[in-house]
Amino acid sequence: MKKISHELVDVVIAGSGIAGSTMAAELGEAGFNVLVLEAGPERKLSDMISSQIWSRRLRWSGPEVRETGDLVGAANFAMGWGTGGAGLHWYANWYRLHPDDFHVQSLYGRSLDWPISYEDLRPWYDHAQTYFGVSGDADPHAPAGAPYPMPAIPISRQSSAIKKGFETEGLKLTSNTLAINSTPFDGRAGCLLDGWCDSGCPIGALANPLVLQWPRAKKAGVELRHNAYVVRIETDPSGSLATGVTYLDELGQENFQPSKVVISSCHTIWNARLLLLSSNDKHADGLGNGSGTLGQYFTSHALTTIHGLFPQETEPHLGVSGANTLCLEGYENKQPEDGAFGSRAWLVGQAAKPNDLLGTALAKPELFGDALETYMQKASAHYGNMTVLCEEESIPENHIALDPSRRDRFGLPQALVTNSLPQANAARTTLAKAEGLRIFKAAGTSEAWAGARSPMHMLGGTIMGDDPSASVTNSFGQVHEVDNLFVAGASLFPTPGAINPTATLAALVFRTADYIRTNKSSLLR
Repeated sequence: MKKISHELVDVVIAGSGIAGSTMAAELGEAGFNVLVLEAGPERKLSDMISSQIWSRRLRWSGPEVRETGDLVGAANFAMGWGTGGAGLHWYANWYRLHPDDFHVQSLYGRSLDWPISYEDLRPWYDHAQTYFGVSGDADPHAPAGAPYPMPAIPISRQSSAIKKGFETEGLKLTSNTLAINSTPFDGRAGCLLDGWCDSGCPIGALANPLVLQWPRAKKAGVELRHNAYVVRIETDPSGSLATGVTYLDELGQENFQPSKVVISSCHTIWNARLLLLSSNDKHADGLGNGSGTLGQYFTSHALTTIHGLFPQETEPHLGVSGANTLCLEGYENKQPEDGAFGSRAWLVGQAAKPNDLLGTALAKPELFGDALETYMQKASAHYGNMTVLCEEESIPENHIALDPSRRDRFGLPQALVTNSLPQANAARTTLAKAEGLRIFKAAGTSEAWAGARSPMHMLGGTIMGDDPSASVTNSFGQVHEVDNLFVAGASLFPTPGAINPTATLAALVFRTADYIRTNKSSLLR
């Protein structure tokens, strides 16, 4: 069947999640002719139903991702499917990387350095928090920046119960910073605090692409094409210029979309997979892989959950899915004991419904029958929880590759992710687990326990750097070997820190969009 060719555009963007939709809105408003290709279906606010079972359709429904190693299992949970991608079910935790996180190799002789510093990103962090709408209070343990545009959401009964334990351990619990409206903001409603964030937010209190970026992008003339599964980035015969992308429509028909600038803004795994699938005679090992680092330095956050039953009622079903409160005290201490390495951050008081993956029932998966009923009678009113994120070092052994033994429905190799936690980071999670159990016991729990260590967030694989022989892109996400090809998203991160990545992802997008605007004439030649 002959490939269908479409009209030339200035910019084609693969992926409509937070990175892709933000980039589309920024470049559309700057006068670029922009087209976004989304592999999944169209989503509307009416698809945002307060049901965890219903919300599963917002998560990844594309080709399977194989995962190997001792820290795996996050892929399908973290990715999105359809308009807005994972931006429809994200938790809206909004944190900046700390200054030391940009210089881990220089300061500690481990992991990697970023090619930029915190100060390079600081003005873009400030811009991003106003654009998205962030609520929170000043935290002496957070990096310096502009005040948040909204006050913090109120402290919950669950956080109030846990706070005593932090104080006993000599730690300060502060209000969380969230891309969630604590009051009406920018034409969007204030949060109801009903605890359904990860099912989507139909009132728009949580900043998601359906209510934030896409209204701006469409007003600027950006086109969004659904069921468009991008499978290759094409180049000219020299291999030095991207000419567009090939995508498959819902019928499996090949389409060629020519473009003067190509931006891959898929999820972390899919950014690396797309560049690997785009190999040609000039880029035999993947597009932009002259350094041999494409797919390497994959990282995540090592997550451990702490659970407990409190004597007082905690209303665990109310609040926000991300966290009501936060503890960054001690974050800067990346070497807490010999043999342990990495920062850690506590996210406290996450809303928990009775069922599903993050519900109170599965906090004790070993229970069933009468024992489960007895536990649930207590937990439905007295449960509390918190999560610790611990840093994972960037090492080349953790990587994203193509798996030729397993193929998607179009016959293309699936992604294979290898991720094992370095021993020093594993030791750090052990310390954090013990700290969390002490905090809960000091808070007066009748019972406290920890969940299994698991991954959260996926980063790296197309890392940025100043040295083309040791990285895939420069600090603007511009692929070293192909000047008009950019990558956007968390796959650019050389190191993960120990906090949720979206604020940094957004700051990088705004910085790159400004770079593309500034260099418009040369890029659109």
